[in-house]
Amino acid sequence: MGLTIAGILERPHFSESEVLAGNNGLNRLIKWVHIMEVTEIGQLLNGYELILTTGVGWKENQDLSFSFLQQLIENNASGLCIELGTYTNIIPEKMIKYAEENNFPLIIFKKQVRFVDITHDVNTLLIDVQYKMMSDLERFSNKLNQLLLSTDAFTGIIRLLHNYLNLQVAYFPVEGEAQFVPRIDQSRRETMVKAFQETPLTESKQSIAYKPIEALGHKFADLVVFLNSEGFTEFESLVLDRAATALAQDLLRELYVTEKKKYNERGWVQNWLNGEYHTEAIEQHLSSLAPNFKPNGCVVCFCKSDLLNDETHSTYYSMIIRSICEQQGFFMLSFVEPSAISIILVNKRGADDWKTRVGRIIAKIDETEMAPSQAKSRIDIGIGKWCSILSRLNESYQTAQEAFYMKEKIGTESHLFYEDLHVYRLMPSLSKTGKLEDLISEYLGPVLAYDAKHNGEMLTTLEVLLDANGSKKETAERLFIVRQTLYHRIEKLKELIGDDFMRSEKRLAIELAIYGQKYLKL
Repeated sequence: MGLTIAGILERPHFSESEVLAGNNGLNRLIKWVHIMEVTEIGQLLNGYELILTTGVGWKENQDLSFSFLQQLIENNASGLCIELGTYTNIIPEKMIKYAEENNFPLIIFKKQVRFVDITHDVNTLLIDVQYKMMSDLERFSNKLNQLLLSTDAFTGIIRLLHNYLNLQVAYFPVEGEAQFVPRIDQSRRETMVKAFQETPLTESKQSIAYKPIEALGHKFADLVVFLNSEGFTEFESLVLDRAATALAQDLLRELYVTEKKKYNERGWVQNWLNGEYHTEAIEQHLSSLAPNFKPNGCVVCFCKSDLLNDETHSTYYSMIIRSICEQQGFFMLSFVEPSAISIILVNKRGADDWKTRVGRIIAKIDETEMAPSQAKSRIDIGIGKWCSILSRLNESYQTAQEAFYMKEKIGTESHLFYEDLHVYRLMPSLSKTGKLEDLISEYLGPVLAYDAKHNGEMLTTLEVLLDANGSKKETAERLFIVRQTLYHRIEKLKELIGDDFMRSEKRLAIELAIYGQKYLKL
């Protein structure tokens, strides 16, 4: 569908016209007819215009006429019609040759014609064509909507697209096998798959038209149409776009239904998080959910957000995260609690880079709009220890919660991996038994008492000195004090906590006490 140069030439006003060059371009589409008598086009054209001119702008100046033709071709005009007689009598051979080389229709009128009648006739026809195109597109959209209500919308949409375009249609998922409508033999199938995979797709590609199938901000597939020699019209492009949108809607519905089913499996997931299953039972259950992968370790991410108070939002949230996780090589299960969700990431790839990939997931979650109808809400995440044995997932679950609560206590904006807590891992258990306070009192009590009484900086001096491995020069520089002042402080520290405070065993205990003091102050 669409009006071409060839179609225009059949109109009564073109009955005595002659095509001098560009016969191979007569299938060019026309979107408007425009009268132009200037020689500098600039930004006057949008593309796909059929230009009418008497040549008054260049008359017999061959350089100007050739420049005018070059500008039309550069601006993607559809063709040029020249009236001979009044201002110019001949078309230079140079113009004819250049138009032929570029398959650009060059048409002449040997008698005077009324441009006003041509523009009225053709533009009216274009409006009629546009109206018919929109009506046909509306009918196509209605059929898509009907298919979206059916049980097998995917197959119906692909077939409907093929029937409308009468071209080979293919669906290339990011993961999985390509599907072709109509079906083709294995040899041709392999050729098309190879062409699709090895050739970068661009908007200007002549043999393929395509639209990505996207949902929740992620690409799931490409809907591809293999073109014939006639090219791709505007109507066909719009049909492809509507079909791609319908497939995305069907995919989103399928994802939501799948997520609801997984949400209803929360009892099994909760038992796994609590450590109630053996590895063999876990593998059997996972194989029933996703038969085509072998688990290679797992980790739990504990998340909190106000969005999770609503079941609809928590399902939508899980659906988005699942999409992100799949792209990073993880199969995801979730357990939703009030205002919280525990995300189980079961690894489908090698385990060496698991932390890097989880980091990418978290970064993507941070930049993704999670609530479909709300302002962006903060999502806080703690990541547990990596478990190579599936039955020990409860350890990752517990450590993920510890990392999350430590994140809240520390007040950091970044998401915490349990393995990055280091010495802070010991603090909760030491604090619960009262041993942390005892440790601080024994090793730092005199220093803290001195600072409180004299408004001193002995604790800060001690911390920097230990961090600088006893280097007096570096310590003085970091404290912005002269060396002599530092020497006096070190002597005072020796009085308070002993001459041997730099001895390795005692130093380690003092450093642990300093971390404990920071933890209690948080």
